[in-house]
Amino acid sequence: MPDDLTPEVQLQLDQAALELLTELPDAAPGAATRVARRLARSIASERPQARSTRYAYVGGGLLGAALAAAVLFALPAPVATPPTGEGSLQSEERWAARAFDGVALSYRGVGDVDGTNKAPRIDWQRGTLNVEVTPGRGLDVRISTREAEVRVVGTGFTVDRTALGTRVDVRHGLVETRCGDSAIKMLGEGDSIVCPPRSAAGLLGRAQALREGGAAADDVLASITNGVALSTPDDPFTDELLALQVRVLADAGRSAEALAVAERLIVSGGGARRGEVLSIAGELAAAAGGCATAAPWLTTAGPDAGVYCPN
Repeated sequence: MPDDLTPEVQLQLDQAALELLTELPDAAPGAATRVARRLARSIASERPQARSTRYAYVGGGLLGAALAAAVLFALPAPVATPPTGEGSLQSEERWAARAFDGVALSYRGVGDVDGTNKAPRIDWQRGTLNVEVTPGRGLDVRISTREAEVRVVGTGFTVDRTALGTRVDVRHGLVETRCGDSAIKMLGEGDSIVCPPRSAAGLLGRAQALREGGAAADDVLASITNGVALSTPDDPFTDELLALQVRVLADAGRSAEALAVAERLIVSGGGARRGEVLSIAGELAAAAGGCATAAPWLTTAGPDAGVYCPN
């Protein structure tokens, strides 16, 4: 602030700035200090010869004019508005809506919009996206996830992306859908399709979600098998997938298969799941053939692993 303002005037400026900010929504951090400084500069720039008289009139018109100039600096910096049809879609806690040129979106999740008003491109990352496209507008709307691409000219549908993959449900009209590199499928009113993940990590997440949801063992194992097929020996997700496969097979009572997978995993190293897999294998082997059958697993685990033969 100017050095020649009296302490009383500076105090009045600070108080005026604070009172003003209480009436403003979402004032930016440090706004009170900036407003007070702006007020001081405004007063200093307009001071008359009888400077002390004008300063004494801080509560009058000069302060009002200074406040009007300073208030603009108290609010948060304006956020640039992206062109219609472009920008971020982000609302994970509640439903949000967006509309542009014949396309209405409601969503709860995360994605991005790009392209043009006539050909918007939506990259949907996770959550649920409802899309309504007005027919007859010549629109080319496309929604992409890691698993699927959906193309529509005029219809209403939902794209839901979770650990299970991408699910497309058509409410009315026709939707052109492609899962990965597979053939294009046309979906009509009431039709739906699920495009599973296309990576080892994604299929591990799908298998875990299916298992936690109480899906049949064969459905869980199918995702695991596909994930292993997409992974490489040095891929950390390979060990995670095989360990889960051992657990699912053991829970399903398929002990011989579980032991075969456990052996494959231990030979390759076992990763962070080594102890868990040895424990399961030791129990399965002991139940099938007694301690003699379980001995190789117990020896591999070592005396400090906490794996022992109960009989």
